Amino acid sequence: MLERAGLTEAIDRPLSRPLSERLDLFFPAALIVHLLVILAGRTVAWPEVTTPAYLASRGMLLYRDIKVVHTPGLLAVLAFCFRVFGVSGDVVRGVAALGPLIAHAFVLRETRPFTLPVRILTSAFFLVLLLDWDGNAIWPTVFMSALALPIASALSRGRFAAAGRAIGAAILIKQTAAYVLLACVGWLLVKKSFRKIPPLVLWASLPYTATACFFALLGAGEFFLKWTLYVPFVMKGNIDIQPVPAFLLLLLAAALPLVIETWLEKPGEYATQASWLIVVALGFVLMAYPRYGLIQTVACIPCLAVGAARLMSRVGRWLKPFSYALVASVTLTRGAVVLAGQTWDSRVVFWNDDPAFNRLVDRLEAFPRDSPLWAQIWPNVLPRTRRLPPGRIYYHPWAMLPSEVDSIGERTTRESLRPGAIYVFIRYGPSDDHAERVGPFAILQR
Repeated sequence: MLERAGLTEAIDRPLSRPLSERLDLFFPAALIVHLLVILAGRTVAWPEVTTPAYLASRGMLLYRDIKVVHTPGLLAVLAFCFRVFGVSGDVVRGVAALGPLIAHAFVLRETRPFTLPVRILTSAFFLVLLLDWDGNAIWPTVFMSALALPIASALSRGRFAAAGRAIGAAILIKQTAAYVLLACVGWLLVKKSFRKIPPLVLWASLPYTATACFFALLGAGEFFLKWTLYVPFVMKGNIDIQPVPAFLLLLLAAALPLVIETWLEKPGEYATQASWLIVVALGFVLMAYPRYGLIQTVACIPCLAVGAARLMSRVGRWLKPFSYALVASVTLTRGAVVLAGQTWDSRVVFWNDDPAFNRLVDRLEAFPRDSPLWAQIWPNVLPRTRRLPPGRIYYHPWAMLPSEVDSIGERTTRESLRPGAIYVFIRYGPSDDHAERVGPFAILQR
């Protein structure tokens, strides 16, 4: 009876497939390899993120007490982890790995129907670009890479409210993710899908608006708006640089498989459309302005990887070898650069990688625990020493923040002169200020 109904094949087919194919053993294997590689290399703890997150975990309020230009998404996650698990390099490495690991999982899910060689090369392509573009770091664009494929998937399925919420979450991690929203709205205008724009924009704006209301309730709403909207435009003149040819060439080479796949893909071929993949990727690439560093574009990598996998899965006498050669050439050449340039000692840059800085941290441990610390150096000296800044007010002196806003420069200087404060700076030459020398650093207690 089952044979006549045509159901025998449907029932037997899953059990007749190899166990490895039914369980998708490559999925966990690829993620394990991802973690092993990431944890073997160095993680960069950018002080613009890690130090404000540490201070927030100690009860200082973002934007009122801690002057920072990023929206608070990543800062809040890292502050929470510091509060729960303690302030350590391992916590930094774990949070840094989280976003890309989730993004890789989404790539593996999207590429599950493809052959094992395609999936292996796709995962290698993803991981090489992540490391080559400095993506093993605590940085907003790295963390939001987990949102790239959910955004493209929701847009492809017409779920514009869900897509808007995901874009809004990205904006809450770094406000320049609004470029993704602009790219999506632009594509909808080209398609003349005008009615789909309002829900997308509304839901994308909601997380930032809700966060502004939250800080307003804490008495810091004005500071939140000032430091996440006004100050970044003031800073633009300090960091506005021109993209170098190598930056553009690397982006083009990595994006070429997705560009070709978008041109070849037929309507309805995949649930997540290549046209939306390339639009979302473009939005994340635009986040490079005005710094034009590859780390600013890391969030586009999941879209590029899915495009590469689909292109390699196409049949054709010339297309298949060409697609494999294209993806393999990017993976192998940039992988060689990663292997040659990466230091595989599992240390955290700006945290515990510099022996001189580690000696400075050890020396500061001898000072009274309640002595505030004002540091005019780049590494993460406050979280490493578990200290607070004088007057419980902070901005990073090397982060090119405008010191005149909120009189932050004058206020921090005045607080640092109070008796008992510890002042740490870099010694460039001889001086008569009786400061204690620790390698290139100097310590002076008021």
